[in-house]
Amino acid sequence: MRFQLLAGFISVFIYAWGQQAPNRVWYGMNWASINPSHHGLSEYVEGAMGIKQQWVGFDGAPKTINATLSFPFNDRKSDGAMFGSGANILVERNGAFTFSTATIEGAVNIKTNKENRLSLGLGGGFMQVGYDPTYVSTNQQDVVVSRFSTYNYPTYKVGMSYRTKNSLSGIYANDLGPAKWKEIGTNAKLRTEWGVYYRHLVVLSQDWFLLPSVKITPVRYAPFNYELALRINYMYRVQVWTGTQNLNSMQFGVGLRLADIFTLNYLYERTRAAMTGVNLNSHALGIKCILEKHGAINRKQQLLLD
Repeated sequence: MRFQLLAGFISVFIYAWGQQAPNRVWYGMNWASINPSHHGLSEYVEGAMGIKQQWVGFDGAPKTINATLSFPFNDRKSDGAMFGSGANILVERNGAFTFSTATIEGAVNIKTNKENRLSLGLGGGFMQVGYDPTYVSTNQQDVVVSRFSTYNYPTYKVGMSYRTKNSLSGIYANDLGPAKWKEIGTNAKLRTEWGVYYRHLVVLSQDWFLLPSVKITPVRYAPFNYELALRINYMYRVQVWTGTQNLNSMQFGVGLRLADIFTLNYLYERTRAAMTGVNLNSHALGIKCILEKHGAINRKQQLLLD
């Protein structure tokens, strides 16, 4: 009973904010942020970063920042297994809580034929949960609630992906670790996110490409989530897309690639709230840069993995 108030608040909070899946900001440009098997899947050393501000104008609205470094570390001309490694940093702030995650990850990429690769990855690190009591008001303030600041927990992630000439698919699980926050309360639990996705490259002409994709993400103790998107790319340089999450939001984006190594994307999302007449607008910015390349850049491969 000691932590009953805080545990109850956390349980309600996680369910309420779980109406939309945890957002790694720009997984469509940075698949390694959600699936460790993508490290080394391309032939380049890559760095990516994303920033998202959700529900602009609401106090305590979600803010997310993530950064990823990914690189291969063997001869890409080898016919045997190839390896990749990387690091991920993710910071999510939701109301009174801040979740900060840092992981080190590795993957093995197995060539199944001349162009196709099956990749298996895993990662591990820690999650720090921070709490700001100024966001919580109760009739009888609990001393424990007012004093709680931060705790650290181990976290793990696993994933598998399969890349062909014109398709990309994967399955992953994030935020694996202790089932409960024992230091906080007996009913407070860590969330676990797992998902599957598929993307296909449709070549319309020498300069025009379509990239339809679907991502399904059941989140523990939250409603079923799915995302649909359609991206149009022109000359490997300019792209626009639209999408939806659970049919209760509309996403519109635009992107630009410079000199084959630098990509900048912007996303606007408009979500209809449960309250009549209230719209929750979100903005996100993502960047990605090839820091080192081995040989020529495979542009179609870039389209699939970005």
